[in-house]
Amino acid sequence: MSKRSLAAEALRRTGALSLLEHMRSKPGLLIVTHHRVGNAAASRFDRAIFSASADAFDRQVKYFKRHLSVIGGEELEAIAAGRQKLTRMHVAFTFDDGYVNDYRTTFDILKANDCTGSFFLVPEYVGTATVPWWDEIAYLVRNTARTSLSLTYPAPLTVTIGTDREAAIVAVLRHYKLPSNHDGNILLEQLREQAGCELPHVGRRFITWEEAREMRAAGMTIGSHTQTHRLLGQLTPEEQHWELAESKRVIEENIGAPVTSVAYPVGIRGAFDEHTERITRELGYNVGFSFYGGVNTPEHMQPTNLLRISTNPDWLLFRAETVLLSRLGSLPY
Repeated sequence: MSKRSLAAEALRRTGALSLLEHMRSKPGLLIVTHHRVGNAAASRFDRAIFSASADAFDRQVKYFKRHLSVIGGEELEAIAAGRQKLTRMHVAFTFDDGYVNDYRTTFDILKANDCTGSFFLVPEYVGTATVPWWDEIAYLVRNTARTSLSLTYPAPLTVTIGTDREAAIVAVLRHYKLPSNHDGNILLEQLREQAGCELPHVGRRFITWEEAREMRAAGMTIGSHTQTHRLLGQLTPEEQHWELAESKRVIEENIGAPVTSVAYPVGIRGAFDEHTERITRELGYNVGFSFYGGVNTPEHMQPTNLLRISTNPDWLLFRAETVLLSRLGSLPY
């Protein structure tokens, strides 16, 4: 059992977890991000981006509503800008990429729980059967007949293909995210040649503009995830400006409303930079979301770098981590 699991079990067994759940939360903004809600095991592509099953996500939403204040949209932006005073912990739901299950599953769960969420779209993917780079990498590594794969761009990498394909997938994905990868197509071409297998035919994988408009009409926020999902930290300032400006323009044209929020692709340190935040402000985005963990507090609230967390699929760990973050402001492990 991991240290986290042991700590969570100790909190439950001693009754401290239940006690903490009834304590007043600290002032702050806890932003939860998801990419896909559904059955990870059934996916032929990147299973790591599935953060919860439909039932688990519904259970999480109900828990958040019971123990915290769920917000979104204009209220989230008002808090980020300092226009609304924080007296307790608020939670907001965000969803990156715009997979079709956002409309078919997640949207329904949010509506059933009278909650809202922010959905960040990649215009190049909207309404298409696109298999983006992370899904293609996962499929090729999982299905290759080779015993190892060797890449030379953006740096040398050799991965052994054993029984644990997921470890090899993680290694190649990490390689793709290197700041020195200025042309992901070069890496993908090398991987395709090395893997020696082809992608399967798939149906539509991303929501349509009509579905996005329906979601917005129901109270959801539609934001940008850049035009093509390239990692902004790998691009020149001019390329970043195009990604952020073009996506904003295209989404606004298609949903008939202003786009004031953006989630930086991948969102980890190095996936965006100071140019990204400056351009974001200049283009009229009110908020920009990263993704490397943490709680946004009144003392640490950066509108163009709002911190986001992922939820733990284990129910006890989910409860423990939510309580510790909202009551203590951080995880002690």
